Amino acid sequence: MESAVVEPTQACREAERKLQDYVDRCLTSVEITRIEEHLAVCERCANCYRFETQVRSYVREACAAEPCPETLKVRLRSLCVECEADDRS
Repeated sequence: MESAVVEPTQACREAERKLQDYVDRCLTSVEITRIEEHLAVCERCANCYRFETQVRSYVREACAAEPCPETLKVRLRSLCVECEADDRS
């Protein structure tokens, strides 16, 4: 049996844009409620959310065994600043 390709809706696109902030709990209570309501009815987005949380859990476990070198931390912070500057322009 073939599975149907489901086109993302506007609610899907909004959930995808805010998924990282949702996982980090950096959204307003209204935004959290809106995404949770969408995840409850959209299997596609709920799968994306589950995948994201599983990846984060795996990375957290993998990183716990070996500390991150300070040079890598500095480089990542620098990249974050560059991305934030790009977002503002």
